[in-house]
Amino acid sequence: MRGIATVLALVVSCASLTAHAADIDSCHSTIAWQVLGSGGPELNQRAQSGHVLWVDGKARAVFDAGAGTAVNFGKAKGRIEDLDVIALTHLHTDHSADVPAYIKASFFGERDRALPILGPAAGNGFPSVQTFLKALFAEEHAAYPYLGGFMRDGAASYRIEPKTLSLRDGEIAVVFKNERMMIRATPVKHGPVPALAYRVDVDGHSVVYLGDTDARAPALVKLAEHADLMVANMAIPEGDNDPVANALHAPPSRIAALARQAGVHRLLLSHWMVRSEQAMPEIQRTIASIFSGEVLVGYDGECLELGAL
Repeated sequence: MRGIATVLALVVSCASLTAHAADIDSCHSTIAWQVLGSGGPELNQRAQSGHVLWVDGKARAVFDAGAGTAVNFGKAKGRIEDLDVIALTHLHTDHSADVPAYIKASFFGERDRALPILGPAAGNGFPSVQTFLKALFAEEHAAYPYLGGFMRDGAASYRIEPKTLSLRDGEIAVVFKNERMMIRATPVKHGPVPALAYRVDVDGHSVVYLGDTDARAPALVKLAEHADLMVANMAIPEGDNDPVANALHAPPSRIAALARQAGVHRLLLSHWMVRSEQAMPEIQRTIASIFSGEVLVGYDGECLELGAL
């Protein structure tokens, strides 16, 4: 009987994974947040970190661009022509590796307006986002010099506009704004890595994307105050004994306390690592004991409605 039960569990699991994959293009609300990658740097069958904000059925803002997220952006029927901005929390590969994939793919589209790419300032051996993009596309020994035209006026159908966000601890600044959308940012602690958290507000709805952080930055509560959705990276379980991981990431109890203190409505857990996936039930219980709002486990393709049609 145990063998039959195991087979049935595997069938259910496989059916669930198939359903999730089929749903990757189902983000059709007026305003919605979609997970493009719910994993971290490990190869655990999840795309790495990335998310997209949809407004009126168009992909308007990408937050992080880890490996695999550009493919899922395409599966979700996102168009690079529609993007108003790409915002990178930091320059670890699992948050930035697909930037060249987005830029190369745009060659086959019809984009004709500048594309702002936001990111952190330099520090502790990490380049600023401007230097990072130049090293990819524009320097003499760039990684992809054949795409260098996107960094020069008149050399391609549009130009990448790097925007390095040099913010002080505790500062919250408006870093992007158009007729419908406003993005604010604040510096966060991610070990020695320069990193940012973002809040995007559009038509009365709000999402806070923490990125990788120990969740101790002084302005995080204010940034996240009364947000409709807070997206938190769940890289480590409670009581993890790895000092490096603890310097880089927040445990579930601290994320839950932040969500409660800020009064957010929903909490989405993403950036799953092997160690956190194995402790998922315990993590959910820990968070539920502190935060009374809705808690969601992120998977690739998941679409969260903020404003209905």
